[in-house]
Amino acid sequence: MENIVFYFSGTGNSLKVAKTLAKELGNCEIVSMGKSEKYNVIKQYDTIGFVHPVYYWGLPKKVVEFIKNVNFNNMSSYYYAIATYGGIIGNGNRQLNKLLNERNIILNYGGKIRMVANYIINYDIFNNISKCLKRADKKLSSIISDVRNKKNNKIKKPNKKIEQIYQNAVQSISLVQDYNVNDNCIGCGICKEVCPVGNIEIINKKPVFNNKCECCVACIQYCPRQAINYKDKTQKRKRYTHPEISYTELSKYNNK
Repeated sequence: MENIVFYFSGTGNSLKVAKTLAKELGNCEIVSMGKSEKYNVIKQYDTIGFVHPVYYWGLPKKVVEFIKNVNFNNMSSYYYAIATYGGIIGNGNRQLNKLLNERNIILNYGGKIRMVANYIINYDIFNNISKCLKRADKKLSSIISDVRNKKNNKIKKPNKKIEQIYQNAVQSISLVQDYNVNDNCIGCGICKEVCPVGNIEIINKKPVFNNKCECCVACIQYCPRQAINYKDKTQKRKRYTHPEISYTELSKYNNK
C-alpha cells in the first residue's frame, strides 16, 4: 500500500527526516503542511506521518491550522508523528495527538529527534553540528524501524505549564517589523523561495515581509549574503541549514 508523510520545515531538518522516511518506507508521498489551501487525503494509505519542528515548546501555528483543516478519510491507517527539536521537546507531539483525537483519529506513535538547535534570533549556533546530525540519523533509523513494525506508544496529554508558555509566546509573535535587509542583498529571491508559508514578496529587488511569519528563520539562514537579520541580534551569528537540504530542494517541496 501507499504511504504519505506531511512535514513542516524552515531550515531543512524536518524535510531531511521526511525524505528519509519516504525513501525507507517506499511508495511514499511527501506533502508540506505549509500549504494554504485545505488538503484532502483521498487515497487509502497504510501509514500517515507528520514530521514537525518544535517552536516555543509546541507546534508551529501553520501545523495546527493544517491539522484542523485537513480532510482525513483514513480511519484505519497507522498514524505517527516525529518531532524535531533543538532544546526542549515540549508539547509538540502531545498537541498533535490532541488535535487528531478531536477528529476521532488515534495517533499510534510519537517519536522525537534532537537536531541542531538553530533559532538564531535567541542564540548562536553550536559547533557540534556533525556530531549532532550523526546522533539524529541513528535515532531516525530506530524510529523508522518502529514505524515499519507499526509500534504503538502512549502519548500523554499536553503539560499545562508548558502549554501556557507556548500560548503566551504564540500570541505575542510579531516579528515582521523587526526584520531588516542590509546593502548586501542582491535581490536573488532565495528568501522568498524557502519561506514555507509564502510570507515574503520581492519588490524592487528587495524582500518584503508580510504578516504570516512562522519564525522558522529560513530567510535568515539561507540568505547567501547574510543580508537578512533580526534587529541587531543575528548579524554576527553563524548560519545553519541542514547540509543535505539545499534551498532549491526546500523550495521544490514547499511549493509542490
